[in-house]
Amino acid sequence: MWSPPHPPLRCPAPCWGRGGPGGALSQRPALLRLGGGPAPPPNPDTPHGLGPDVTFDVTDAWGALAGVWGPPWTPPKCELSPTVPVLTPPPWAPALSPDARSPPGLGGPWWVASLGTPRYGVTALLQGQPPPATATAATAVTALSIFTLTPELRGSPGAPLDLHCAFAAPPGPFALEWRHQHRGAGRRLLTYDSATARVPTATPGVQLLLGTSAGGAREVTLRLAPLAVAHEGTYICSVFLPHGQAQTLLRVRVLAPPKVTLRPTPLVVAPGAVAELRCDTSGYFPLDVEVQWQRRASASGPPLALRDTVAQTWTSGHRQGPDGTFSRSSGARLVPARPHHHGDIYTCLVTHAALATPRRVHVRLEVAGAEGPGLEDVVGLCLVAFVLCGLWRWLSPTSPHPDQDPKKRA
Repeated sequence: MWSPPHPPLRCPAPCWGRGGPGGALSQRPALLRLGGGPAPPPNPDTPHGLGPDVTFDVTDAWGALAGVWGPPWTPPKCELSPTVPVLTPPPWAPALSPDARSPPGLGGPWWVASLGTPRYGVTALLQGQPPPATATAATAVTALSIFTLTPELRGSPGAPLDLHCAFAAPPGPFALEWRHQHRGAGRRLLTYDSATARVPTATPGVQLLLGTSAGGAREVTLRLAPLAVAHEGTYICSVFLPHGQAQTLLRVRVLAPPKVTLRPTPLVVAPGAVAELRCDTSGYFPLDVEVQWQRRASASGPPLALRDTVAQTWTSGHRQGPDGTFSRSSGARLVPARPHHHGDIYTCLVTHAALATPRRVHVRLEVAGAEGPGLEDVVGLCLVAFVLCGLWRWLSPTSPHPDQDPKKRA
């Protein structure tokens, strides 16, 4: 009896109404029972009660589907759909055209299974197999599995970023395509034909990293070097075989923290004069930056009300630079300075998605003449006066020389 070593997966599967595929389309649960690869711990929430028409015994020879099971052992997102293999090769890889004399198994059922977690995503092309007479489920084998270890990526502009993609399939030629989609627009970044070892399409700034993993999967990772704001979006890694194709999705988010500058520094104001603070934020991406003003009586004191010393605040709109990052400015116009405002600390507080904690930049308000000299200043002035007095006595022509007796000179 076939016994899967992995916890079964409950997947939404399409279900057509009367009349077959032409009828109304709805969804019902299906059960995937995977065989092959390393066995994770048992799942206590194994679903039961599903019929044989929506239960699938899948032979996962390369263990790519079972790769979704890992710490913390949470069930992955799963979707199962029937499909028809695409036999037309891409125009830049004509050698992939299948042999018309022996299309293996094209008359049987085919499905596409997609499984994903925040750390792993896999899409498999499943080929139906004739079930044994006593079978209680449909049987299938993976004809092609394509997976990624980086389904969700974050990066900062200027550094390289690797978009991992690999696939497992029987030995033979393959073709590869990397595409970038963002805000409804798409473009082909790179194509590769293994039969001729050619790269028909290559966009500047991208590199293809080919290799073979320990489990026999072929690595087809894309490197963005260097990462730029324009690279944000969804990436599609597609692999073409003579008898089918599959693809997996990766999402890249670009995060650039803002640079914050507060002016003027130092902030010295004459009594009764009006000063204006300006906080400039620049070089950030994405757009969601927030600038706030705070006031404190000292560096460690509690926050104070701004309205007591700030007459007006303003914030400019976002400005986009040539590199795609944004900048904006915020200002605070202070009321005429009074002696009791001396020592107030103003803070420009900036919040942004690229910052783990808000960024704070401070300036201390100094009102001229608001406080007299301190003890250190008095001591310093006394020392200077003592030194100057000694020099005057030494250099003065009317003062007696230390080596002369005043009586003898008279």
